Amino acid sequence: MVTGKPDPKDVARRYVETVWNEGNVEEMDEVLTEHQVYHDPTGDGKEPLSEFKAFIRGYHRAFPDLQFAVDDYIAEGDLVSFWGRATGTHEGRFMGIEPTGNRIDIMGINVVRVEDGKVAERWANVDIFGMLKQLGRDPLAE
Repeated sequence: MVTGKPDPKDVARRYVETVWNEGNVEEMDEVLTEHQVYHDPTGDGKEPLSEFKAFIRGYHRAFPDLQFAVDDYIAEGDLVSFWGRATGTHEGRFMGIEPTGNRIDIMGINVVRVEDGKVAERWANVDIFGMLKQLGRDPLAE
């Protein structure tokens, strides 16, 4: 049965491709709502799309070849979970760390809530500790 409503997994796939793999901030208006709610281990809250665009620009300046290869998408209603591996080369300043030329290879798990064909809420948990170690920083030693 065709409902005309976008498949939430297709919305999540477009989110990963447009935002993370392409870093296409111009198309983000078509993929995300103007204000999303974002959750990660450091906090929760509303995030204007303009702030998320700045965040993505920074990530892609630091890792111009950033890619997120998703292993699987699982949907339940308007929620889609996905996990995979992010890779890239550290060629720009990131989290106060000058470019190292090091490759990162980290795992991450995400959940998005889709509303009216766009991502309206995001949860993320990625291996930032592993990424910092790969960039030559050991937070436990500091």
